[in-house]
Amino acid sequence: MKEIKLLDCTLRDGGFVNDWEFGYGNIINIFERLISSGVDVLEIGFLDDRRPFDKNRTIMPNTKSADDIFGRLDKGNAMIVAMIDYGTCRIENLAPCAESFIDGIRVIFKKHVMKEAIAYCREVKQLGYQVYVQAVSITSYSDREILDLIELVNELNPYALSIVDTYGLLHQENLMHYFELFNHNLNREIGIGYHSHNNFQLAYSNSIEVLRETADRRVLIDASLYGMGKSAGNLPLELISMYMNTSCGRNFNTAQMLEAIDINIMPFFRKSPWGYNLFFYISASNNCHPSYVKFLMDKQTLSLKALNGILDSIEPEKKLLYDKDYIEQLYRTYQSTECNDETELAELTKALAGKAL
Repeated sequence: MKEIKLLDCTLRDGGFVNDWEFGYGNIINIFERLISSGVDVLEIGFLDDRRPFDKNRTIMPNTKSADDIFGRLDKGNAMIVAMIDYGTCRIENLAPCAESFIDGIRVIFKKHVMKEAIAYCREVKQLGYQVYVQAVSITSYSDREILDLIELVNELNPYALSIVDTYGLLHQENLMHYFELFNHNLNREIGIGYHSHNNFQLAYSNSIEVLRETADRRVLIDASLYGMGKSAGNLPLELISMYMNTSCGRNFNTAQMLEAIDINIMPFFRKSPWGYNLFFYISASNNCHPSYVKFLMDKQTLSLKALNGILDSIEPEKKLLYDKDYIEQLYRTYQSTECNDETELAELTKALAGKAL
C-alpha cells in the first residue's frame, strides 16, 4: 500500500538564501509552526564540521549542536532529520541516535563517490539513524548507473532513496522514467523521495505526478515554506499540502504554514528573492551548472545568443560539474574567434585606401 509523506526542508535548503542565518527566534518559530502544521518529516539543517556552532544558524558542526538548539522542543509526530553533504562531517561528530534529538540523516553525494558515500551511510545506520540516500544531480546518471546505485542501496536497506533534481532539469516524462526505475528495482521497504527545484516552474506539477503514480511503498515529497531554497527555489510547502489535503486524504494545517511565511520567511524574501527567473531558466535549458551562467553573465560582454552558444559548447561530462578554469578557457576562445574583427578591419582599410574622406 502506498504511504505518502511530506518532508519540509526550509531550515536546510532555505539556508542557501541567507547562509543559514535565520536567527534563533525564527528557527524556533519555524520549527514549532511546522510541527503544528503536521508535516511528517522536518529537516532542521546541515551537519557540517567545517562550520562553528552558532545558535542563529541551521548549519551545525555536530549532532550535539542540534541538541543545543532544538533539544527542548516538542517533535510532535514528526521525524526529525538533518543533512550531510558526504565528506563534510566525520562520523565521530554524530552521537548515537538514541542520544540525539535527530532521528534520521540524509546523505547527499555525487555519483563519482557513490560507493564511498554508501559506505558512510552504513556507518550512520549503525548508529541507529534512519538513513536517506540522496542521489544529487539525478540527471547526470545513466540508466546503468542508476541500477548500480540501486544495487548498493538495496544492500544497505535505508529508509529512503531520493530522486534529487538539483538543477531543476526534469520534465514529467524524465522524472517518471527515474521513478519507475526506482520503483521496479528497489526493495519494497525502501521509500522513494523526490526533491525538486523550480527552474522550469515544474516542481508543483511534477510532484503531483509522483503522488499520483502507483507504488506499493513509502513515497516522500520534499517542499519548503514559500519555496525558499537554492537557485530557483523548491516546491512550495503550502501549495503541495493543499493538494495533498484535497486529493490524498491528508489534513495539514496550512494556516500554520502561512503564519510562518508571513512572519519568518517574507523578510528574507524581500531582502534576497528566490524563484524562477531568466538566470535559472538559462542554466536549466542548457542542462548546466548555474555557476557557468553566472560566470558568463558577470563578464557583461555577451548577448544571450552568445552566452547560450558558449554553454552549448560545454562537454557533456562537464555540464553539471562546475569548472572555473574550463569555462574561462571557453570564454577566451569565443572572444578570440567569434569577436575577432581584424579581418574585417583589414578589408575595410583596403577598400578605403586612396579614397578621399
